[in-house]
Amino acid sequence: MSLGAFVDTWRAFAAAWDAARGTDDSRAQAMLDHVLAEGLPELADPDRASDEVVLACEIALVKSARALDVKAYRAIFPASKSVQRAPYKHFCTSGWKQLINPRIDFDAWWYWSEHLDPTRDDVNPLVHHLAAGQHACLPTLPPASELRPPTSFEPDEPVRRVCLFAGYDPDGIIDDYVVDYVTELSRHADVYFLTDATVSPGELEKLSAVTSGAWAIRHGRYDFGSWSLLARDLVGWDVLETYDEVLFANDSAYLLRPLDEVFATMSARSADWWGIHATKRPYSRDSGDEAPLPLVEAKRRWRAANAIDPIDHLHLSSYFLAFRRPVIADEGFRRRLDAVTTERSKSLVIVKYEVGLSRYLLTRGFDVDTYVDGLYPYLPVYTSDYWSLVEQGFPLLKRNLITENPRRMPGLATWKHQISQRVPSAKVDLYEHNLLRVSADDHLQRSLSVEARSDGTIDYQDPLSWPRLRQEDEGTPTYDHWWAFPVCAYDHTLGGNERAVFEYVRDDPSIKKVILTRSRRVDLAGENVVVVPLMSRAGQEHLIRSRQIFVKHGPQINGHWPVSPLTHNFINLWHGIPLKRFGSASTAVTRDLERTFLRNNGGSRAVIASSRMDQLAMTSAFWPLSYTEIWNTGLPRNDFVTCDADRLPPDLRETEQRLRGEVGDRRLVMFLPTFKDAQAEAYYRFTDADLERLADWMDRHGAVLGVREHMADQAGTYWHQLAPLGSLDLSSRRYPDLEVLYRVASGLISDYSSCLVDFMLTGRPLASFAYDLDHYANRERGLFYDLERVLPGPVCRDFDELAAALDGFFDEPDPTMAEEHAWRRRIFHDHADAGSAARVVGRVKSLYD
Repeated sequence: MSLGAFVDTWRAFAAAWDAARGTDDSRAQAMLDHVLAEGLPELADPDRASDEVVLACEIALVKSARALDVKAYRAIFPASKSVQRAPYKHFCTSGWKQLINPRIDFDAWWYWSEHLDPTRDDVNPLVHHLAAGQHACLPTLPPASELRPPTSFEPDEPVRRVCLFAGYDPDGIIDDYVVDYVTELSRHADVYFLTDATVSPGELEKLSAVTSGAWAIRHGRYDFGSWSLLARDLVGWDVLETYDEVLFANDSAYLLRPLDEVFATMSARSADWWGIHATKRPYSRDSGDEAPLPLVEAKRRWRAANAIDPIDHLHLSSYFLAFRRPVIADEGFRRRLDAVTTERSKSLVIVKYEVGLSRYLLTRGFDVDTYVDGLYPYLPVYTSDYWSLVEQGFPLLKRNLITENPRRMPGLATWKHQISQRVPSAKVDLYEHNLLRVSADDHLQRSLSVEARSDGTIDYQDPLSWPRLRQEDEGTPTYDHWWAFPVCAYDHTLGGNERAVFEYVRDDPSIKKVILTRSRRVDLAGENVVVVPLMSRAGQEHLIRSRQIFVKHGPQINGHWPVSPLTHNFINLWHGIPLKRFGSASTAVTRDLERTFLRNNGGSRAVIASSRMDQLAMTSAFWPLSYTEIWNTGLPRNDFVTCDADRLPPDLRETEQRLRGEVGDRRLVMFLPTFKDAQAEAYYRFTDADLERLADWMDRHGAVLGVREHMADQAGTYWHQLAPLGSLDLSSRRYPDLEVLYRVASGLISDYSSCLVDFMLTGRPLASFAYDLDHYANRERGLFYDLERVLPGPVCRDFDELAAALDGFFDEPDPTMAEEHAWRRRIFHDHADAGSAARVVGRVKSLYD
């Protein structure tokens, strides 16, 4: 039975079973028993069951077969109440998707890869086995093949190698450490490079002299996705099979020393595949394992052994692997690599491809070896064992050791010194430059804060629990002059209104400014300024002492920790002048939502607004706050739009100059869409004809599009569509401050974003691309205003209307139209004097006791 036929037949059976259990439980049970004994029956005039019914039927079938080792499964999730209470439901809902094995004689991922379609995740492998696979005699475990004679090279025999190198950079840069690493690899192999990123112009040329091919393709499938694309499409298996070894390498590690010793050592050893080191989670210091175990013994014990949690399998870390001809030619190896697909999480990538590929090769009888001699306790590159390995010649430094410190090793604050002591030629400053640019700053600081005490115990600097923090908050005095600025909970920047207020008081020594960071590094100095991670003990200590706390969305969203609104003034600076309804003004407000609004909004002392009209809108959205608790101060961030350039903070001036340099003599037209609940499914899909018309329009008007998607968007739909037109990436990672974009842009296209209202201050053209206006206004969100009455630009219902509007986009409005535009601007802006931050600061100081 094909997989598609199984899905249809199983869904039909579930519908029949559901109908039976509604009237006759014994008949429903007999139907399950029949499936277990003989397989799925053919049904006349079958119905299709809903997803809920299919799940219920799966749970019933697995229970009837007693196919889940409940004790072992519960042991995997000891703290999960749902697992302890309903293990069958948990397994059928999510456990199998996490590749947890139901019992020791069933390897879910191997069965999935071998008998089903590894690119589909709609068929539970255990259910398939119970309903069909067992009747077709499909094995549930990989056959433990005998070890084949390993591949060896003659002494002094030249080894032809090819390296598939996987890169990724959030800023689209080929970093200098990557160039160094690839250059070293090119001494030993032909290198093909693929980065899972949209790179800046000229970046790939950095590798042209040391690679046989280099590409930048955004695919979102992590390193294994890059290796898959390289092997299957960009280089080709027919090319790879001409080499003696195929290397997989990536940019997750820094090169400490040349690789001559690694390749010389491994060329002299017999193996079908090899890596830098092996690992196995149960073999760890937590389990009492201290000394390295000879790899021969590790293979003897665990080469074919199954485990309930697949991460417990013996495997090689994938950041540096080598495969010799027998593996390269193996059909199963190729099929598994070709089938790499997008996964929901990085952990699934590790289990399916890093662990899964190791398990496949080990059980197939391909012999393995490692450069590190023996199996060290779990993840030696993240423990104190790493320093001794470096002394023995280990060639790489895993970035994750410094940025995440997974095994919480003390003393990493001195990592540069420790590396330099052992490898004097290591370019530690180069590594640090990359770390500071790409790592999550709060994670990095937490990683470096772990220290050993004098008595040998470890101080992990963990933040207080919520109950303990509440106690501390109740007993700790707050100070009027302590002002806390938590960064945005979505893009982790200190921008917009919060930044403008901070800048106004930055050099006021009477105010202690506390910037509470997340993943983005914030380098802001001033008089009496402290910068600490929000998710740290130091961050908690500063937060609970701050009487004034400025938030962008709400107390809980931005402040995170449960501090009391009775002793802290939460000043909600919000993030725009809304066109769309939100909060208690939403089109559909349930009792549950009312409780949420009461909890979130009720904790705010005040919310700011930009005009009397906006004050009314914000009052309706921020129930239970009253009209007088909405301060009509103007939005401080718009001070940055209207002020002279010399009044901008230095970093914003530099950013403006950089953007003007990138735009050149073209007209920058920003495309800034708002967030949609359905994200990718809700966003407009430009046709090829649409894109051609946009390209022609830009050419005729000397324009360039700049794309910035909403801070909460995760789909990246518009950037993927518009990047091929030569669009500029205006994402918050490259340009954190929208106000700089407004200063440079010649025009704006949005849908319903508040950016349209902010941009009115510039007097430049704008348009609303409201392709889904009826749905958005009447069902998804609702709008405060009739857009055609309040926007000083066209509201376009389809692309033809947008194209027509763009043709006259840069035409000067006649005097009557200009006056009407000015009137519409005054609806939203009572203040255009670059003094909004001063008004907010004055109102906050009026709250001092």
